[in-house]
Amino acid sequence: MNEISKQRLALAKENLKMFRSDGMVCAMVTGSVAKGYGDDNSDIDTLINYSELVSEEEFNKIVEGAKVSGGDLYHGTPEEGFAVYYYIKGIKCDFGICDYRETEELITNMLAKPEIDLTKHLMISGFIDGYTLQGSEWVDKWRMKALEFPEELRILMVNHFKKFHPEWVLEKMAIERGDELFYYESLLEVIGNMIGLLCGLNRMYHPGKLKGVEWTIEQMKIKPFGFFQRYTGLLGMEKYKAVKQLYVLINEVLDLIDEHLPEVSTERSRLLLDMKLRK
Repeated sequence: MNEISKQRLALAKENLKMFRSDGMVCAMVTGSVAKGYGDDNSDIDTLINYSELVSEEEFNKIVEGAKVSGGDLYHGTPEEGFAVYYYIKGIKCDFGICDYRETEELITNMLAKPEIDLTKHLMISGFIDGYTLQGSEWVDKWRMKALEFPEELRILMVNHFKKFHPEWVLEKMAIERGDELFYYESLLEVIGNMIGLLCGLNRMYHPGKLKGVEWTIEQMKIKPFGFFQRYTGLLGMEKYKAVKQLYVLINEVLDLIDEHLPEVSTERSRLLLDMKLRK
């Protein structure tokens, strides 16, 4: 853990004093600071779970405090849970506040009926990778439960993300047309799908976004050799060469599905990759 992360975790502990301690079941920091690679631009993401709903008066006080600091309410209500952001000592501090039963329900439902909802995946991965400030007995219990990653979810994720355009789509419809936005949009879509596939193969919840995904990739045991360096290198490469290298990488990921999850067929994905443009 770097020094900036340690400093921000210390501030996160101080920040808890702004909130009612009575009924606070647990509190934890998520994101780059919790993972130990925060920098001068990192905000502090803190989740607080209470055993009872925040009152309307308390809610208004929290939102007003956020506004005074230069922040505001993101969304939500006292009944449904809410998120606010403050600026404290020049650092943006995000707070998510909810009833602890919502957290239990989130994890229980994902295990009982797996789904591809990246917001829910983001929240659950936050509990797994987060830094506990208070209530370790609760956080540890939820973390162990969430790590019972169901095989059904693994298969669901791989089936969901194994979608790729034929190679000619990028070559003909993006590069030859000079459509820069479509080219980079397609490139990021493909990279995102490969990351989703690898999350499923590795029994990892999706991080919810590509920001900071290098840390997630580092935790993966199943991945193509040099995966992060190879796909990031594509972004500055000559476009035709980049597309060729991209599709080599896609086939390597499909090979990993065949090896580690053979019950999921890659046949249709491979047929689409090889599809030729009608003359």
